Amino acid sequence: MPAHETSVPESRPALPAKQRIRQAFDQAATTYDAAADVQREVCDRLADCLIDSGLAGDPGAILDAGCGTGYGLRWLERHWPQARLVLVDFAPAMLAAARARNDQAMLICADIEALPLADRQFDLYWSSLTWQWNEPRRCLAEAGRVLKPGGVLAVATLGAGNFPELRHAFAELDTYSHVLTVASPEQLLADCQAGGWTVKVWQRQPVRRHYPDVRTLLQGVKATGAREVEQRRPAPFSRSAWQMMTTRYEQLREVDGLPLSYDVIWLIATR
Repeated sequence: MPAHETSVPESRPALPAKQRIRQAFDQAATTYDAAADVQREVCDRLADCLIDSGLAGDPGAILDAGCGTGYGLRWLERHWPQARLVLVDFAPAMLAAARARNDQAMLICADIEALPLADRQFDLYWSSLTWQWNEPRRCLAEAGRVLKPGGVLAVATLGAGNFPELRHAFAELDTYSHVLTVASPEQLLADCQAGGWTVKVWQRQPVRRHYPDVRTLLQGVKATGAREVEQRRPAPFSRSAWQMMTTRYEQLREVDGLPLSYDVIWLIATR
């Protein structure tokens, strides 16, 4: 069966932040795979968490919410080759890259906060490093809506302690937000419990990388689309501002280089 692509009209104008997120990931589609080693590590660990939870079972229908270029797809289709796979992403270029990995899955270009999908049709909701770009509470509600009773939620996302080194470097530079603001992990866990989810796996651990210099670090972040999109500066950095920022970052240099820490949460739940 050939791939299906559905473009769903938005019921209301997209928020400016969402438009910028989409643009950032569209622009990163061609560089993403080469730069996304952290994303691959996080996705691989999500797979391990799911298997270790004992909840993997034999899902007949799987939703990959925020599939990106489709890295997680390879693991899903290898473990459950007979499952019906539905991939959702709202960056068209990312979705096109995912299509190149699998011409059988259904592809839908849509916002995971408002899935254009019927209730109670999936056995497994899978999402790796996507919820942080959205409102997690809305994502959780949509996951609960499209999952069958007893369905499994498998999510990797970022916590409020993400990129502390960048926060330090930019702290005295200006009043703009240079690091994505993310809901606290405690709030996400509370929302799960309040929503009737039984949490089987809850892990929080930093994933770190080192870079030779600030420019290389920022280029690596940009190559995966994970750049700050909430509050853009009206003009590029001046030479003095750039020097101030790099000087502050150099204060954090370690033996292996300049560190960058991802605050990662892995969640497996059912209800």
